[in-house]
Amino acid sequence: MSPIKKMAITKTKFFGVTRALTLLCVLGLGFSLSGCGMFFGEEGVFRNREADYLKADNIPPLVLPPGKKSETMGELYPIPPITASDFGYDPDADNYEIPRPMPLAANSEQENVKIQRVGGESWILINAAPGEVWPRIRNFLNVNTLAVSKADIGKGIIETSWLQFKTDLNTYDRYRMQIDQGVQPDTTEIHITHMSVPTTEKPTVDTPWPKRSVNAEREKWLLDELAATLASETGEGGTSLLAQDIGGSVKANLSMVSGEPLMIIKLDRVRALATLSYAAKKDGFTTFDVDGEAGFYYVEYINPEENKPGWLKRLFRIGLNPKPPVSPYTLEQLKGNLPAGEAFEKAPRSDRDEEKVNPDAPGYILVITGSDNNFVVRARDPYGKRLTTHEARELLTVLRKNLI
Repeated sequence: MSPIKKMAITKTKFFGVTRALTLLCVLGLGFSLSGCGMFFGEEGVFRNREADYLKADNIPPLVLPPGKKSETMGELYPIPPITASDFGYDPDADNYEIPRPMPLAANSEQENVKIQRVGGESWILINAAPGEVWPRIRNFLNVNTLAVSKADIGKGIIETSWLQFKTDLNTYDRYRMQIDQGVQPDTTEIHITHMSVPTTEKPTVDTPWPKRSVNAEREKWLLDELAATLASETGEGGTSLLAQDIGGSVKANLSMVSGEPLMIIKLDRVRALATLSYAAKKDGFTTFDVDGEAGFYYVEYINPEENKPGWLKRLFRIGLNPKPPVSPYTLEQLKGNLPAGEAFEKAPRSDRDEEKVNPDAPGYILVITGSDNNFVVRARDPYGKRLTTHEARELLTVLRKNLI
């Protein structure tokens, strides 16, 4: 065979192999693509289901036959109505923005039990919802053989029967526990009142309770015992569905009035001012001056995250202990320039560069108005003018998170 014919035969074989491999690759690619569609496409086994909730439809409520009682058919987990003010913004205002969700209680992942004291009042603060705390208090009373004469789950009240201490047989004693919602979401406050009468009086269940404990030492005894027990428990005792609404709503909420964010505090005056004083010194807040009687707090706020020194400053240990901010003005100097009454309510937007009296005043003024169980807190500039919605909301959100 000549060399020319041999070369032609070799070339023909090479072309056939290439065509076969190309056909095989095309078929394999087609099968792989169809396989991906079978498993991960819109009709696949492992399709993306993140938008399926948009296709959900409402189910009509259950309708009972005429004459049947419907009290026991209520919602176990009712969804409360939601309004614009719950989110701290006004959809009718100009240039509004949807805010970030309000933070939960501090240390929400860890159950803390503390005894808080303000003035002459003491209470237990536990980082758990009232529905979880109610059955644990009932269990504490049962274990310690403290008989219950009254339990009003709607009002969050538990009253013990009359008892006698072995160390004092001259008196009859009893306790009342008030379980309330805390200032922060998913927290509970437990207030204890002690009552004592001489054995000669023969007390009854209807004997009226005093406003304050008759014996502060015996109140403190039960307060310490209950706090220690709650702190030592694992917190896995279940939740009472009936106790979900104990104490009503939380005692501090953000809202919006006339396009301005504000905070509503449902506490008495002494505690409201005390918890605001505490909050105005934490997490970036510095308090310059306070006039509690007039309801003014002159403060500065610097975001701790934005105030952290960069890596170069940390390397040379520069700015690790910054000096606290100061103001060249006192609150008394600024108060004389603040608007009052209707002028305060309708104050214009802040424009610090245009202020001629007390120019370049730093910080903010927290203005507290209202009365017991309905205090309103506004954040204004040092001249009493309105802040931007974003700035006011940020200040009040951090302040609310710090309340106790």
